[in-house]
Amino acid sequence: MGQRRSGAGSRRAGAVALAGVLAGLAGIAGIAGCAHQAARPARPTEARQDEAGLVRGPGPGRWGFSAPDGIAVSGTRVWVADQGDNAVYELSARTGALIQVISGPDDRISGPDAIAADRASVWVANASNNTITQLSAATGGLIRVISGPADRLNSPSGLAVAGGRVWAASGGSDVVTELSAATGGLIRVIQGRPYQFETLYGVAAAGGRVWVPNGGASVAEISARTGGLIRSLQGPRYQFDSTSPVAVGGGRVWVGSSSGSGQGGNTVTELSAATGAPLHVTGALPNLPMAIAAGGGPAWVAMNAGAKGSDGAGPGGALAEISARTGALIRIITSPRYRVGDPQSVALGGGHVWVATADYPGPGGSVTELSAATGGLIRVVTGGRR
Repeated sequence: MGQRRSGAGSRRAGAVALAGVLAGLAGIAGIAGCAHQAARPARPTEARQDEAGLVRGPGPGRWGFSAPDGIAVSGTRVWVADQGDNAVYELSARTGALIQVISGPDDRISGPDAIAADRASVWVANASNNTITQLSAATGGLIRVISGPADRLNSPSGLAVAGGRVWAASGGSDVVTELSAATGGLIRVIQGRPYQFETLYGVAAAGGRVWVPNGGASVAEISARTGGLIRSLQGPRYQFDSTSPVAVGGGRVWVGSSSGSGQGGNTVTELSAATGAPLHVTGALPNLPMAIAAGGGPAWVAMNAGAKGSDGAGPGGALAEISARTGALIRIITSPRYRVGDPQSVALGGGHVWVATADYPGPGGSVTELSAATGGLIRVVTGGRR
């Protein structure tokens, strides 16, 4: 999602090469053109370079995250985009164990900032080289890299996949690029005055509609079929101010603001997906909402470093659970054992909550798994022996 933000709103976009076997890949020639199709090799059992130039596999020795920035869950797999390693980590959703690390030349995966997945594919937004990488969800193999001037990708920072379409929000060009999930082909670039796009960061899609926070005080609701503006959601009743993350689920849309003008602090506004009407505003959150995950029940909000929670722990980041029925805060989690000191993204899957946390309070990052029903800690994944 753009560049990794901290308290005031800028996110670090680290680009550190992987050690060992990955270091030798820096000079490999890249893919030219747009939507390059490649063979889909089987998932390897040891780290090796495949036909598309990616290094895939668990590899020897120990492993660990550098700066995890995006996270997505698809079936029995968890996918983590790590900006610091220029890599995608595939984990088992059942055990948290590493399945493989996917990395390669800079024209394939570079500064991965956002990630989305469906049953067939994993989509990676590369903020450093202005591309979208499509991987096979079955094997992790490269399907294609999408780039080119027509796509208008410039620091793509948000991804959404729904109904056979992919939407990418680019903060560098303030446009939304719509692609075919089947072919990677460009469908349209959404831009212009009616949408009021400004400093784009997130995008969400469901039920034939797309929602794009504008970085200011409005959210654009767009037709997934035509790309036309349905309505611009704004005004005092929404309490939007510097809108950023967005999520949709259970007939509701959730939008985070860095300083809700009506609450005197950071807020999350819950909307009806059908009408766009505001349902609840959860105010006075302890810090900046970085990411939101929503399904049919409560929403989970990852908040940036500096927060202090109801359990008295902190300072540091926090994870909030918000009731979809009332908008009330159910809990704020900041305990050091959860290791959510600088959360960058959050995802839901299989009754669990997954949080990608960057290198706070110490070096390296982590992925935290919680129970969506109780908020109880299941495990923290930091690395280990491959």
